Parts: sequence; structure tokens; C-alpha cells
Amino acid sequence: MTFRIETERLILRPLALTDEDDLLEYQSHPEIVRYIPWPERTREQVREALEKYAPLHKDVITENGDFLLLAWELKDGANKGKVIGQSNLSIERKEDQYSEFGYVTHQNFQRQGYAFEASRALLDYAFRNFAIHRIVAKIDSRNPESAHLAEKLGMRLEGTFRESEFFKGDWCDMWEYAILKSEFQA
Repeated sequence: MTFRIETERLILRPLALTDEDDLLEYQSHPEIVRYIPWPERTREQVREALEKYAPLHKDVITENGDFLLLAWELKDGANKGKVIGQSNLSIERKEDQYSEFGYVTHQNFQRQGYAFEASRALLDYAFRNFAIHRIVAKIDSRNPESAHLAEKLGMRLEGTFRESEFFKGDWCDMWEYAILKSEFQA
């Protein structure tokens, strides 16, 4: 059976090469990638990233570097089947049961609860199915909307790391949000 998480409005499933057109719509948008670690992508760059990373998705993550790379596909309506965002979840330190996750939403589907819906489902799935004790989201401090989502998910701000990354030409502060398995209310 293929990896799949269903929510009320979304299907979370591995990214596929056939998602190229939908991904291009937001991965090429300057405001969407402003705080994401890739540049505004061309069609060729989207295809290259898909060809490189999509096959590395694992349905079960157990080792350092294993990751889920999930599309958010709409289940119903006029845009049924459209990919409107994506999530990633990786094992960073197996021995500490430490994981990191991130998310990005298509510009036309923001502020509609999709990122919360997808992220909550992913956190729930991860804590129930993998040996994970702690999940962290590292967020650029210039992106308060992303921090608000982390807080809504029940994550807490654990620290601000001053000028910790040289990101797209600027030194930036990073917030670290985290939640423990014992704190997560499914």
C-alpha cells in the first residue's frame, strides 16, 4: 500500500514527478520561497528537485537522514487532485528520537487552514508510527505567520538564535519551536 494520510480536505502522499506543474506555481513565487531554502525555481529546477528528492522519500523513517516528503492534494471540489502545498519530516538524530519538520503553502491557498490541517495530521502520524520523542520546526524570525502556525499546533518557542544563518544574502535570526510526544494532543 502506498503511503497516505487523509484529512477532511487533503490527501498527504509522497511527491511525484507528475506534480511538476502544481509545484511550479508556488515554488517559482518570490514571496512563497522568501524563507524557504531554495531559490525561485524554474520548471527545469522543479523537475530536477523532484527527480532528486522524490525517490528518496521513505514510508517509514528510522535512520538519520530518512525523510517524508509529502504533497498536500485536494480531495474534492473544482481543484480536486491539485497539490497546494507540501510537508517534510526528517529523522535528524535517531539516538535522541529527534525530528525536524517544515511546510509550505501555495499562495492561493493560504489562510484557509490547509497548513494547520496537514501539519497536525503529519505530527499525529509521526508520533503514533515512528520512534520520535521530539519534533522541531526551525523558522526564520522574519516569518511570523509560520511561527503562528507552530504555536497553533501546540509547539513552543524554545529559543531565538541570533544571526545563526546566512540566508539568501542576509544574516537572519532563527526561532526554534518544538513539541514533545507527551505534549501532543492527537
